[in-house]
Amino acid sequence: MEDLDNFFHYIENLEEKTNVYGYNDSTQLGKYHYQSYLFMIKTKIMNKFITLAVACFALFVQADAASNKATVEKLYDLYENGTAREFADTYASLVAEDYDRWLGRYVGLGFRMNDNEMTVEEVVNSPAKDHLKPGDKILSVNGVKAKEGNELPFQGPLGGEVKVKLERDGKKMTVKMNRALQTNRGDKERMLGWLSTFNEEDWKDRSKVIQRNPVVADGNEVYASFESKDTNEDGNEVRWWTVERFIFNDSGQIVHHGDINEDLLIAQQNGYKLSK
Repeated sequence: MEDLDNFFHYIENLEEKTNVYGYNDSTQLGKYHYQSYLFMIKTKIMNKFITLAVACFALFVQADAASNKATVEKLYDLYENGTAREFADTYASLVAEDYDRWLGRYVGLGFRMNDNEMTVEEVVNSPAKDHLKPGDKILSVNGVKAKEGNELPFQGPLGGEVKVKLERDGKKMTVKMNRALQTNRGDKERMLGWLSTFNEEDWKDRSKVIQRNPVVADGNEVYASFESKDTNEDGNEVRWWTVERFIFNDSGQIVHHGDINEDLLIAQQNGYKLSK
């Protein structure tokens, strides 16, 4: 207490021009050493300290945002002008352990299927989680036989019943489910697996970017939009806009990547329309 009293005694007798005063003390208790600090800041200059702290934080955020913005711009440059491996390897190096790829929403059952083998590949969400298992072989869906060329009616009106005939461990069975709103997502493993399939031959046929809007960054979030074009089976040019959102961690790796595009417009340009 004597040392503390001395601290306040010194404060009372400080010169008027002193704006900041610090006091340090140390104590040894057995094998433990304690260090103590006390500081005094005059109220009339407190605003200056607050302003300085805010400015330093703003500079840090701006530098972080600029770095993340440059990363996204580099990815776009590689997509437009680089090779398949340059783009895939660069993106793969940015994928964080807790990476989440948002791939849109749909109405369905919540599983992924191997279309070649007509088997359940992965069960993701309900109602599929309660009825299907990886390896189940699909035999028919609502009476439509599961074979090449047939479009199986897994998707359809929200709440609609789907009756699936399948084979599991040599036994045939039928399960009934009702369609629900689903979110299509991908994790690090799935994304890296997809990137590993990139090859130069297929890369030549990728959609072309017509124009890009300036990339916008705010701290660890980056937003971008661009217009693409492709040629459909009839030889006609199809165009659409895409908006993307990236979130980075403090290490500069991507933890979230999501996008939305003009799916309905793409379908309309290819001759499809919504109907009921």
